[in-house]
Amino acid sequence: MIKKLLADKEGLKNTISKVGITFFLRMFGMALSFVSLWIMTNYFGKSVYGMYSLSLTILQLTGMFFGLGVPNAFVSFTGGFNSHEMSRGLLIKCIKLALLASLLPIVVFSAGAGIISSYIFEKPDLYPYLLVVALGVPFFILHEIICFYFIAVKRIVIYGLFIFILPHLFFITMAISLYYSGGSDYFTFLAFVAAYILTVTIGLIIIFGKRPKIEFPHLTNSDIFRKSFPMMISGLFLVLLNWTDMLMLGRSVSADEIGIYNSAFRIGYLSLFFVAAMNVVILPSVSELYHQKDMVKMKKVVNRSTQLVILLTLPLALVLIFFGEFILSLLGKGLDGGSTTLTLITLGGLFNAMTGNVDQILNMTGNQKMVSILFFFGFVLNVILNLFLIPAYGIEGAATSSLITNIIVNTAFVIIIKKKLGFYTFI
Repeated sequence: MIKKLLADKEGLKNTISKVGITFFLRMFGMALSFVSLWIMTNYFGKSVYGMYSLSLTILQLTGMFFGLGVPNAFVSFTGGFNSHEMSRGLLIKCIKLALLASLLPIVVFSAGAGIISSYIFEKPDLYPYLLVVALGVPFFILHEIICFYFIAVKRIVIYGLFIFILPHLFFITMAISLYYSGGSDYFTFLAFVAAYILTVTIGLIIIFGKRPKIEFPHLTNSDIFRKSFPMMISGLFLVLLNWTDMLMLGRSVSADEIGIYNSAFRIGYLSLFFVAAMNVVILPSVSELYHQKDMVKMKKVVNRSTQLVILLTLPLALVLIFFGEFILSLLGKGLDGGSTTLTLITLGGLFNAMTGNVDQILNMTGNQKMVSILFFFGFVLNVILNLFLIPAYGIEGAATSSLITNIIVNTAFVIIIKKKLGFYTFI
């Protein structure tokens, strides 16, 4: 595997440079997110941060659902375009579709903020935060679409800045200003939404500021929706798949054990870091090669990227496995009891890395319905396994369930890619 990877020096250099840029920007973004966390907890207190976190979760879930899978579908469509003019035309269509889809959550959160805050969450103080959620939904969706536009046109640096850096920088600046100028607690979340509004505005200026040529592709809203909706469903079930363990543990184990599992889960999923970074590089290439029907070159691109991910992930996974107890102990007293759980979760992430960006490869090659079906199957399988393993083995049972589900689902993805596209992702 290593010999094949090193033999293609030019392709390897190009891939490493793109992954390296994404890696650096992602790491910088993670650092900024910790700065944001520190500012919120130390400047505004845990109570305000709790309301902020709840509001952010509501906004993220709403944005994901009403985004309708359009961002991923955008990259899939643009692989068949022969100019950036058509990509800009599709972007305009997607922006209109996103704004239309945003109308329902805007109305629901604006008119129902009182009912939702007082009767559903039983937190009357959440009321103004929900009004800000209503304001934020369209911009949250537009931000993701714009970021995927930059992926589609292979402007990797700008993509990294817009998704990892700018929102954090703007929020940190406004949060610090808010602390010294005063204001209501919900202004913290307003600052978060304002950061996204500012980022979206800058993105639109970069794309359309000099009045570039625009060519509208022959795609209706129905055409976009038919491709994007299965991607939205698969994304929804992927989120549910990741949350299943935590939700089911909440009914069976103590709060301390849930805290241990959550810490182990967050650390263990660092093993997916390079898979996520490679997505930015591989998505536009696979989509473009699929529309060109160049399966030979697609195989080469996929194999090279997967092999590189394996080589980068393996050392990280080994560190997490052999030094997991020590790493957990650094985070807090008593967390080192989750070392076995961390090992199981890391092994699942490592297996995911070894199979490559399988779900996105299928999404980019017209197999998005199969992806949604498999993620639904994985969600159901994980629930069933948790019902048996959590009562018997606690958090280690949940981690085992996650590992088994990961292996089965990703193996199925590999087999389907071999059947549909004619090659394995890793050889």
